[in-house]
Amino acid sequence: MSSRSTETTPSRRPRAFGRRELMKKGLTGAAALGALSMAGACDSMYTSGSNGRAKIRVWTWYTQQRDEWPRLVDEFQQAHPTIEVENRLFGNTNAYLPALQAAVSAGDPPDVFGPHVLAVTYGQAGISADLRKELGADFLADFVQSTNDAYSDGDKQYAVGWMAQMFGIFYDPEVFRRASVDVPETWDDLIEAVRRIRTATRLEGCVVRNIPGTAGLDFLLPLVTQITGDPKLMIDIDHQRGGAKWTHPAVVEAMRHVRGMIEGGTISPGPNGIAQPQDERLLYAGEAAMLYSGSWIPQDFAQSAPPEFVRRYRVMKTPAWAAGQRHWTANQAGAGLAVSDVSRNKEAALEFLRFIYQRDRYARTMNDSRSMPSTKSAGQLVQDPVMREMTQWLLDGDGAPHILFGKGSSAAASNAFAGVVGGQLSPESAAETIQSRVEAAARR
Repeated sequence: MSSRSTETTPSRRPRAFGRRELMKKGLTGAAALGALSMAGACDSMYTSGSNGRAKIRVWTWYTQQRDEWPRLVDEFQQAHPTIEVENRLFGNTNAYLPALQAAVSAGDPPDVFGPHVLAVTYGQAGISADLRKELGADFLADFVQSTNDAYSDGDKQYAVGWMAQMFGIFYDPEVFRRASVDVPETWDDLIEAVRRIRTATRLEGCVVRNIPGTAGLDFLLPLVTQITGDPKLMIDIDHQRGGAKWTHPAVVEAMRHVRGMIEGGTISPGPNGIAQPQDERLLYAGEAAMLYSGSWIPQDFAQSAPPEFVRRYRVMKTPAWAAGQRHWTANQAGAGLAVSDVSRNKEAALEFLRFIYQRDRYARTMNDSRSMPSTKSAGQLVQDPVMREMTQWLLDGDGAPHILFGKGSSAAASNAFAGVVGGQLSPESAAETIQSRVEAAARR
């Protein structure tokens, strides 16, 4: 594509979304409405080109690449002198999501943005472009299928994965040696391993955090896939497709399993009160034997943990439901990139995506930030040994869905699961509560 073709050109005028329409589509929240006036005032200056150049705004909260984004932007602008990129990196999702929703409310979403859990909803509302149509099936074929599935609705795909996620159990092999236990294959093996570790060392077992409120779903939802062997079921339940409901027996069984491990001491007490980086500190400070978490851990440990621990820690696959079965674990890509379908510079935004996903450039960005790539070609080039092992699980297809994009699903499931973790709700009543709240959200 020539740089000239990406210059600012007349195009569709961004459509403003009224509050009633947004409420109907479930795109607003109290925080978004509170930030509306601020974003509306600030963002109008960004939507026009300057000095004859097309301007694209890139909004993310991906602080893991704080040092990488400026380099990507600089390289892109040197290769495309008629396009100006404005990179805005938010510190966290609490600041990011209200600003994004406010920009959408004003009819002026960023040209490229991280869609978070609203990825499919924004696509269905005509806010995010169908990247299968815009970038082509050949471009998307390099992405791991589970990350494509996360952002798809029917034959359309509204985002692509940026940092993939893969979950496992991080552990200190020195603790395992002191207790004379091997890496467990199944959950029953893990329960026995924790019993022996606690007897030998008096350490807590496996840390699972549930702060923020969606964190516990990272642990719970892959169990549904483990029980059924069907990674699509959780996606169908999330979107209420084909009669799939939250009251499915596998959902109830998964919650019973978690509750049992909390009551038996396999999972460390108080997941509802454990947040990141507290969970990481419990492991590297020698207070717990294991930590269930995601592929951002190598990056965090390199920055925070004692060097001797960084040299010796290891990661194991999430235990299988039964011996010989697959070790399904949470993956997808919570960090993705979408393109505004109403952007006057959509072609420039699409060209930016093509540029930053070029194999060597993308692999360098992921390696330099110890992040997990979402493409198969970059996955072959991962350098960090722990990250390389986890990426292989991703390429082997052991990933299971754990991020909820359906209307009302994420809030309903996370709140009800917190009740199960805390002992206030039975697994059966929690499943019924989630289903009723999702149905209520669909009616609004």
